[in-house]
Amino acid sequence: MDPAARPIIGLYELSHRMLTLAAGDLSDQDARTRSRGGTGPSIAWTIGHLCHHKVQVLELLGQPRQNPFAATFEGAATDGQAYPPLAELVASFSALNGEVCAALAAAGDRLDAPAPDAGPHGEKRLAETILFLAWHEAYHLGGIGAIRRDQGRTAIADLVRALQAA
Repeated sequence: MDPAARPIIGLYELSHRMLTLAAGDLSDQDARTRSRGGTGPSIAWTIGHLCHHKVQVLELLGQPRQNPFAATFEGAATDGQAYPPLAELVASFSALNGEVCAALAAAGDRLDAPAPDAGPHGEKRLAETILFLAWHEAYHLGGIGAIRRDQGRTAIADLVRALQAA
């Protein structure tokens, strides 16, 4: 395994644990409730958006596939009525995460390849683009945490502490 892949895999595995924990006490309605007074994203939209980007990471790693999340989750959030159920979104996120981690582990020197189109933010190597997308995932997990807090739910960090104490 390319040594550059290890920390990226670690980030994706951490994000997976956090998202699974953060979604564990939500109903479909809770997950579809939009933030910012009904104008911002919901937790469901955010998970679908992250699934969309995981499919893009797989494409970068040479495993292109149809992206069933692009049409609904690439653009702005909606009222969520057309979103899949929360359990389905979380299952898709989990499955895609496993595929991304396996593809990263098998990437070899592919991570040193030039980034397509110099990367979305000027990244020069494929590893840098994928690392940015791992950061993007963590950014949105923070958004999920903020939405949970706005809904009066337990903070993700407190969920983690409770799990560790158990």
